Formats: sequence, C-alpha cells, structure tokens
Amino acid sequence: MRVNNMNVKIVKMLSVVFIVILSGCASRGGLSSEKAEFDPNTRIDEILMTYQAELEEGSSCRVATKAWSETIDCEGLLREAMALYAAYPNNERVKLATAAMLYQSGRAIDAAYLLDQILKYHQPRPEAAILRSRISIESGNLAFAKKLVKEQIQLNPTYHDLHELLASIHFLNRDYAESFNTLIRSEQLGAPNWRVSYHRGLIFEKQGKYEAACQQYFSSVSQKPSFAAPEGRIIGLSHLPACHKLAVFVGG
Repeated sequence: MRVNNMNVKIVKMLSVVFIVILSGCASRGGLSSEKAEFDPNTRIDEILMTYQAELEEGSSCRVATKAWSETIDCEGLLREAMALYAAYPNNERVKLATAAMLYQSGRAIDAAYLLDQILKYHQPRPEAAILRSRISIESGNLAFAKKLVKEQIQLNPTYHDLHELLASIHFLNRDYAESFNTLIRSEQLGAPNWRVSYHRGLIFEKQGKYEAACQQYFSSVSQKPSFAAPEGRIIGLSHLPACHKLAVFVGG
C-alpha cells in the first residue's frame, strides 16, 4: 500500500490536528513579557479557529472578494500568522499554529522548519510531533516519524493521539501485530472507539480477515455516522459474502 494513499485513510485528518493544537497547548502560550499591550495567543487562536471552521465545512482557502457573501481570506490569515511569528519568534503557540497553516497551504518544508524549532529541546510537545510526523510520513520517511513519535511517548506516555499515530506507522511498515497492540494501548488511554474500530478494520483487512474487518468498519460507522470512510470500506468489500449483508445495510 502506498504511503500517499494510506495517510489519507489512517493518519489523522488535518482538521483533527487543528483541534489537537487548539485544545492541547492553550495553557503554554508565549512569553508573558512580550508586548503586554497585545496578546498574540488570543489573536493566533482566533486565526486558527477561523481556519479550522473552514476545514470542517470542507472548503478550501479562498481569496476574499467584495461580494456580499462571506468568504475566508486564508492567504491573508496565513500572512497575519507569519507576521505574528516574526514579531513573537519565541512564542510556541504562534509558531505551532503558523506551522499548521503553512502545512495546509502546501508549504510542508516551511512548516517542518518551525516544528523542528519547537521539538529540538526534547520537551513534551505532542501536538508539534503529530504534525511533524505526518509531514515525514507523507515524504516517505517512516523511520524519522517512528523515532519522533516514540520519543514523545516517552515524554508523554498517556497522550493517546501519539499511540494512535504510532499504530499508523506500524501499519504502514506492515507490522500489523504491533499496530494492533499499539491500538489497544491508545484505546485504553481514551482514543475514540469509532476511530480505533476503523483502524482495527484496516489491519484485519490487510490480514485477509474480511469478516472481522467489516464488523469493525460497521462498529465505526455506527458510532460515528458522519465518518464516511468505514462505510466506503464495507461497500468496497461487498462482493465478499462476509461483508455483503453489512454493505446492503449501510448502503440502504
């Protein structure tokens, strides 16, 4: 299975990365001594939330127009985020959000540079590690991604997103047994059941255990109907007797 295809299926959606960033590092912020009259953390949060909302609606970045209908000037938001980074280069919050937006805009190399600046001190920074690992996975460097995630797990062993990502990397390396075991750990730490079920289904499918795979896909879509991927997998396996009934059920 090619990495470029599988990262869409099993590595986290970018919108999830944005949610992780928004929820995971608000308490860290930047240096309190920097420009007390202006709070860069508040502004970067507003920019990132606007970006996230656009992603959740399934829209791509658009150039602002003078039409009455609202549009999101994503390039303008990115320019503002980069200006904040230039003004507050030591602010991790700004640096991480800017990296996420650069990645979304297709500038993965620039995003990786900022993420490396955050991670070079070997401190618990799971949000930065998740996005940096994704960039490495997409470039085919699974070894670096695995090393980085394992280092972060050592620093923050209860962060279930890291274990999920490690399970994804094991999967891409075709180490299905280790991927399965790592998923169990992520589930124990609180990973969403619908996501774990889907990933487990992918493992079973690669192992040729199609009935078990479809059952896991069905469990996933039952828990999260808005998540279309497992339904697509079931329908894709509908030619197999083990999955046909479930495919008829989910397909209406």
